[in-house]
Amino acid sequence: MKNVTELIERIGTIRGLQVFQVLRFASFFLTGILLSKSFLTVSEIGSFENVLFISGAVSFFWISGMLNALLGKFHQSSTPDTGLLYNTAAIIYSFNSLLVIVMLIFQDFFRSLMPVSETDYYPALLLYIFFNNPTFINEYVLLLRNKPLHLVIYGVSTFVVQLISVILPLYITGELMYSFYGLIVFAILKNFVLIYQLRQTGKSTLQISQWPEIFFQAAPLMFSLLIAGSAEYIDGFLISTHFGTDAFAVFRYGAKELPVSLLMANALSMAIVPKLAADGIGENSLGLLRKETTRLMHLLFPLTLILLATSHYLYPIVFRPEFSISADVFNVYLLLVISRMLFPQSIIMAANQTGIIFKTSLIEIFTNVTASYLLMLKFGIMGVAYGTVIAFLTEKIILLLYCHRVLKISPQRFLVLRTWGIYTILLITVYYTTLKIRHL
Repeated sequence: MKNVTELIERIGTIRGLQVFQVLRFASFFLTGILLSKSFLTVSEIGSFENVLFISGAVSFFWISGMLNALLGKFHQSSTPDTGLLYNTAAIIYSFNSLLVIVMLIFQDFFRSLMPVSETDYYPALLLYIFFNNPTFINEYVLLLRNKPLHLVIYGVSTFVVQLISVILPLYITGELMYSFYGLIVFAILKNFVLIYQLRQTGKSTLQISQWPEIFFQAAPLMFSLLIAGSAEYIDGFLISTHFGTDAFAVFRYGAKELPVSLLMANALSMAIVPKLAADGIGENSLGLLRKETTRLMHLLFPLTLILLATSHYLYPIVFRPEFSISADVFNVYLLLVISRMLFPQSIIMAANQTGIIFKTSLIEIFTNVTASYLLMLKFGIMGVAYGTVIAFLTEKIILLLYCHRVLKISPQRFLVLRTWGIYTILLITVYYTTLKIRHL
């Protein structure tokens, strides 16, 4: 046990956060598999996915904006401000309470976003949002306190408890509603973890005068994420409104990218920001980003290639035969790894140049919605997936150009372009080949 502890402490917070993100995804992924193998109908599974989908749709942008701003600000002084953690958490609690109040007042509107068959889940949705949203800061408190071992332990614990919270109530009662109740209880437990963590920081005094500064630093990131991230939710609404609940479930089960690429890439992107900020975006931190990106490419690109070649055989086995078409969507989303391996956004956040991220997100959402809708008319649900890939790559190219021309940081300083280019060409070639073979 001692050797394992020493190993985790040695790998550092970047790998620790990546492990945590993989475990979080694994819990949702395994939950999806178990639900697909259960007695639930495809429509009921679609209802479960849709409730969680709406929870994310009203929350993802402002929570991620707050957390990104926290990472960029925490190490700006020589002595990290642990009081910033407490006050950021307090803002999230306050904003989240306001969100739930708004959803109560305007519940007719929010209920209209759900199929009639799902409106009975609305009270559970509100409780889940109220208790779950603030707990997203848990892992970042551990990250900023340099606790990689605790990150991994927390990740393993949440993996096990979340799985039990969804599946056990379902099989005991036979009612999907109790799975939502299980998630609510789990979220309450995570709040106790957060309160304990904040007490451990040593600074637990509200400094309301600090709130406007924190909020306005996070605001550009919130709006950027709202615009850019909303494309995923717009895609979902396009599918559910044009093709129905069954197609929505099929699309959601396919729109997952490589199971670890988004999580590990986002973990690296988030964890490197404090290091870039502390180093003044110098050669040491840029070299670390280059090294970690190369390591990630050598892991994720080969895995993507394997999945491209095997997904059509795996999906009917892992899920149900009805979800076999999800493999087509999944293969398109696998191509997102091309843009995921580009990290100009981390450099821009470390430089506090969040304005360009907001402007670029406007271009991304316009590209995503336009391309998704037009391609949907020609290719069906596959067209929505193609539009997402096009938009994400467009965003990263613009941010790379900004780093090069404005910040005077060329891509070669934080990315091995030759490695990325070879993998990209190989990936597109294999995708096209498997597509042709499947339609012979």
